[in-house]
Amino acid sequence: MGKHFFLTLLLGGCVVISRAQSPSLNSSPSPTATPQTGAAAVAATPTPAPVLEPSLIVSISEQKLAVVVNDKVYKSYKISTSRYGEGDAFGSWCTPIGHLAVATKIGGSVPFGGVFERRRYTGEILSVNAPGRDPIVSRIIWLRGLDYTNKNAFHRCIYIHGTPQEDALGKKASYGCIRMRSSDIIELFNWVTPGTEVAIADKPIGRAVKDLVENRRLVATNTIRPEIKSVFVR
Repeated sequence: MGKHFFLTLLLGGCVVISRAQSPSLNSSPSPTATPQTGAAAVAATPTPAPVLEPSLIVSISEQKLAVVVNDKVYKSYKISTSRYGEGDAFGSWCTPIGHLAVATKIGGSVPFGGVFERRRYTGEILSVNAPGRDPIVSRIIWLRGLDYTNKNAFHRCIYIHGTPQEDALGKKASYGCIRMRSSDIIELFNWVTPGTEVAIADKPIGRAVKDLVENRRLVATNTIRPEIKSVFVR
């Protein structure tokens, strides 16, 4: 693994063409974004952040990610979770279920469609739906698990990240990570910080939001519902 040759790594379910690596917090020096034109320029325009700290809910059943502010859905996005289902075992390529948090963010100045290798911007920029290419692009939001059932998430390199394969969004297509459009991940990246709550659940967003609201009420009274404890409690 220490030899310098290229190989396909299956890191936390993220398929990356890269050199052998360990899950450190290395990221490239912030590059200067190249000027964008046309649709890319519009998509990369920052959107004002929610006034209050958001939480994120990933719905496996709906293949959507919702930004929840003040216990209401602020915005939702089409995503892709793992084609191999849900789980947390190393080498499973599955998406973990439960309560997680943002560990770190990588690539804040990377251009729209910028390609990552080993969490570093390579200088290459891919167009949307570039044929035969499926790297991580635009932004990386690295997650850490807070439950026993998703304790491997960080070391499996489970990310929310951009994908050039936008035609596949809305169905299970990833290798464990949560994929988003480049324009969407750039927007979301600006709204979250390390520690932002992320709940991944195999239920509709509406049901998950209700559980989140109820759980917070029960936490305040020191009464936790066992069936939702592993999903929403830090």
